[in-house]
Amino acid sequence: MISNLCRSATTMLAAAALLATLGTEPAVAETVAISTLPPGAINNVQAAAIAKAIQEHSDLQMRLLTFSSPAAIIGAVQNKQAEFAYTSNEEAGDAFTGINQHQGRPMKDLRVAFTVFPFRVGIIVRNNSDIKRVADMKGKRVGSEWTSFKQGIALWNGLLANAGLGLKDTSPVPTTDLLRAADDFKAGKTDAFMFAVGGPRVAEIHASIDGGVRFLNMENSPRANARMQAVRREYHVATVQPAPNFPGVLGPTNLMEYYIVMLTHKDAPESLVYKVVKTVYANKPALVAGHPSFRAFTQAGMAARQDRLQYHPGALKFFKEAGIAVGQ
Repeated sequence: MISNLCRSATTMLAAAALLATLGTEPAVAETVAISTLPPGAINNVQAAAIAKAIQEHSDLQMRLLTFSSPAAIIGAVQNKQAEFAYTSNEEAGDAFTGINQHQGRPMKDLRVAFTVFPFRVGIIVRNNSDIKRVADMKGKRVGSEWTSFKQGIALWNGLLANAGLGLKDTSPVPTTDLLRAADDFKAGKTDAFMFAVGGPRVAEIHASIDGGVRFLNMENSPRANARMQAVRREYHVATVQPAPNFPGVLGPTNLMEYYIVMLTHKDAPESLVYKVVKTVYANKPALVAGHPSFRAFTQAGMAARQDRLQYHPGALKFFKEAGIAVGQ
């Protein structure tokens, strides 16, 4: 009897030791967050596509934190509320250097994990509108104040500067943010609104208005680009071709372009940033499946030149291993 008990105890101890070695529960995946704009903005859809690809092809879990303004999105990383932020290089550049709406409050802890791709924004009018050129925007009703989305002021001034205009030359209609301004246009309160090509809200408005909407074709010349870059140095003109997911782009159309970046904090673990960059690098098909805009994503472009921003050491480590030249 005692012998049997001893053997049983020995077996139980061995089993316990084995369980301790193997773990009695599956490992819990690390959860990290990406801050971005709310649903309805294309940034939200694109950030979700990145999060999904990373979840499916790494041991990380990613969730989205949404904010109505780029300042709050970027601030979430600066203040360590989120590990990553999906935003524009022009807004991030202002935040890092502490100018414009970030005057006196530079966010020096920001670093770039990777550059996502070029991002195109334009002025949208009703297709049957008599507004044909950016110069025709003089005196027209557009969103103003942008109390929850201060970037809207710079975006409008950059777009209008293409024709030598600014918000001061339009008829102001107070608004809060990007999505509210789009709704005001849909309701007939404004003559034009600005939005990114391929944005879900653009598709919704295009389908709801008789004749649909149309992006204005911008002037592509050194003089026009210089006027835009006087507003924000990252702004420039690029040509967009029509595509099924680009409502309002009726033919080759010149729009304003800058870049989207994935930001992180300087103190983010090198191993985490490395893993995220490596996973994104290897999984373009998964990104495209999440949203067709990722056809513009390139591996070499992940290390694109960012004049006012710095790359994180984890990103630089991967770029070196992958043979990607930084700052091209």
